[in-house]
Amino acid sequence: MSRHPHLITALALCAVPLTACSTSPAQETSASSSAAAPASSAPAAWPTSSSFPTPEVPGDGTFPRVQDVDRTDVDSTARAAALLLHSWDTASDRTETAAAIRTKPLMSDEWAAHQVEPERNSSQGAWLDPASHGAYSRAQAVPAIGDTTRDVAEDKAVRAYKVTWRWASRDGEPAEGTGTRHVTIYLERHSGTWEVVGHQSHDLPAGEATS
Repeated sequence: MSRHPHLITALALCAVPLTACSTSPAQETSASSSAAAPASSAPAAWPTSSSFPTPEVPGDGTFPRVQDVDRTDVDSTARAAALLLHSWDTASDRTETAAAIRTKPLMSDEWAAHQVEPERNSSQGAWLDPASHGAYSRAQAVPAIGDTTRDVAEDKAVRAYKVTWRWASRDGEPAEGTGTRHVTIYLERHSGTWEVVGHQSHDLPAGEATS
């Protein structure tokens, strides 16, 4: 699949006055992953690979499978991408970007090239307790409220979701921590196949997360 959609398309879509296009600077996103943070050693409490064996399949097979996505359907492609971007396994993943790398088959070649894992996990603190249980995330995605979702043209679309997740532990003990984000997916269709050409997200405050 050799196509050349340009990232400028996603940025042009962002030019529409949509509040979803803002991204929290503290948030680790693929849009900023090319500017990786300086190397930083993990804290002593961070579980090592010997704490829990590396799973044969991330999430023990609970994560969405790329091969099951209907690429001819924009909503199927967008929702799968939103879920995969928030499907993490602390027993094998070092950073949030590991999920974005697993989502690359749904992306254009150009956007996939931007998914570079940084040296440091910006969610390190939030992952400490889940990692101590060898936990993996269980994400859900529902259409976001608002007018962000739209068909820009026959071959260009924007989809927005509210993504929530909790942690499933591997040791039988509850893994603390949940999260909610507003996720915007930018897509283009080429030769009948939809592909992600950009994505952005930001954490939702507690009030918005429960609405």
